[in-house]
Amino acid sequence: MLDAIRKSADSAVLKVLFVAIVLVFVFWGVGTMRGSRFGAGKMEAAARVNDAHITNHEFDSAYRRMTAAYQNMGSQAPPAEFLRSQALSQLIDIELLNQEADRLGLMVDEAELREAIGAAPDFQNGGHFDKELYLQVLQQNGYKPSDFEDMQRRRMLAGKVQELVRSGVHVSDQELKERFAYENERLNLRFVRIPAGDFLDQVTVSDDEVQKFFADNQEKYREPERVRIKLVEFRPQDFSAAVVLHDPEVQAYYDAHLDDYRRPDEVRARHILFKVAPDASADDKTAARKQAEAVLGKAKGGADFAELAKQYSQDVTASNGGDLGRFGHGVMAPAFESAAFALEPGQLSEIVETPFGLHIIKLEEKLPEHTEPLDAVRATIAEAIKTQEGRQVALKKVEEAHEKLLDGKDIAQVAADAGLNVQTPAPFGRNEAIAGLGQRPELIKEAFSTEAGEVGEIVTDPSGYTIFGVDEHLPSAIPELAAVRAKVEADLRHARATDAAKARAQALLAKLKEKPDLDALAQQEHLKVEESPKIGRFGGYLPNLGNAQDLKDAAFRLTVEAPVAPGVYDANGDAVIAVLAAKIPADQSRFDSEKKALRDRLQQRAETTAVQRFLEQLKAAAQIELGHGFSTLPSAS
Repeated sequence: MLDAIRKSADSAVLKVLFVAIVLVFVFWGVGTMRGSRFGAGKMEAAARVNDAHITNHEFDSAYRRMTAAYQNMGSQAPPAEFLRSQALSQLIDIELLNQEADRLGLMVDEAELREAIGAAPDFQNGGHFDKELYLQVLQQNGYKPSDFEDMQRRRMLAGKVQELVRSGVHVSDQELKERFAYENERLNLRFVRIPAGDFLDQVTVSDDEVQKFFADNQEKYREPERVRIKLVEFRPQDFSAAVVLHDPEVQAYYDAHLDDYRRPDEVRARHILFKVAPDASADDKTAARKQAEAVLGKAKGGADFAELAKQYSQDVTASNGGDLGRFGHGVMAPAFESAAFALEPGQLSEIVETPFGLHIIKLEEKLPEHTEPLDAVRATIAEAIKTQEGRQVALKKVEEAHEKLLDGKDIAQVAADAGLNVQTPAPFGRNEAIAGLGQRPELIKEAFSTEAGEVGEIVTDPSGYTIFGVDEHLPSAIPELAAVRAKVEADLRHARATDAAKARAQALLAKLKEKPDLDALAQQEHLKVEESPKIGRFGGYLPNLGNAQDLKDAAFRLTVEAPVAPGVYDANGDAVIAVLAAKIPADQSRFDSEKKALRDRLQQRAETTAVQRFLEQLKAAAQIELGHGFSTLPSAS
């Protein structure tokens, strides 16, 4: 059986099917006791695996620990039924691996077991095994040493079988080359787009059609559950204006935060950029350099650098005369930084090449390392202190106001007592912004956790503090057609326009298949030919088209002999037909530098697949009977 598994795992391109059984081995070390646990005609265990039984107690422990693991990671656990099935499946896997270890004559001796337990970080103190710590950890987790050591032995046995399977898996150099070529192949597509918008003016819809469309698509217009609240915001800035500052406070703040006001040496510079793509042709690079040299000559001749930048620079700073402002070390590309810091104010650089292109730099000023004096940052410090003290006042006042709300005082009166206003935003859903407040996730979460007529907890977020009361929860509902008629009609018209665009594209595709000349077809039909260049194999995105996974899948099956994509494809609502323009082979010059990482990744994938297939064969050959309450195990696909 192992030979068959090794052969099937040799291909590094195999789809990963393995569901991580080691989760149970590593975190829980669950074991399966052998013996008779079945009553006459009735199973009293979670499962029987050949002649071994998995008890309900063992299953319950595994299930609880699996649920706890998700909680400890801060993750939402999958549905309980899935977890139950997964826990039992993993218990069966470890039992099958132990039975296979017995068949192969594998064993874990006492020395191996002691070494493994002694090396576990959870049982070490200062890098050495600590027996008292070992017993304490076991007790905290409800284990007797003998039970834990039996479980550990079984885990290690299962690991030996897995390692035996993995040892027979090897990725050849030829497979590496083939996979590298597969993953790094690129292609160019040429396409014509039939915009759905071109047909909107031709679409007419009747009242009956609108009603039918709404009836057929009601869920699309369902309103989410929403909540209506009244709230009062206690923002630090509402209270900071009353804070009176004294010079000693400002001085003390400055002294305590002196590191914040230390400035490294910086420069202020302007530049003119001539963009050159990293993969530009030699001719394009030569042309860009020639233009840069001409502009540099003008700058050296006394022309106004800022005006030259406005005229020639291809950077976003062009409109500002190429001004980059102040910057320190580690901000710009290394070559740019070196050139800029080597200049004196007023000097021009020679042409500097970076990954962005070619630059001409003019240094405006040099600022040595220094500490900002107190007078230069006094206003900033005053604002910081006022905000800090304003937040403290806001916190005190919001706590007082919250107590009044809990005592039954009206929120309007509570707000008035604090000199603030009550806000009554429109009802909002869990994933909607609050009108007038924007995205307030903590407030939204708390509002949905509070019953109608109740006062919520104080909400703290970057804007300050908020108290609120819930007026009502509005259940999710499908609105009346009249309330959403404009949107329904617009959606129907767009759907009809999309169908019309697809129909025209289908007609064009039929012509293209008869005569695969996209340029001639586009000229005849008065359409524009566009290109989607350097398309990678993975992900659904195509340059100039957006996400179109079905088109990408089809594109990589095209050949020079059969270049026409077989269907009409959707690109953001428009219809597209496409042809293969070119296939770009992988850059083999990168193979040697990427070979090791590729081998490691494919080896791991192949080993994982081999272990999973081995387990599948063990399951297929075993007699497995599930206990009461278990119908099926999760699929390994």
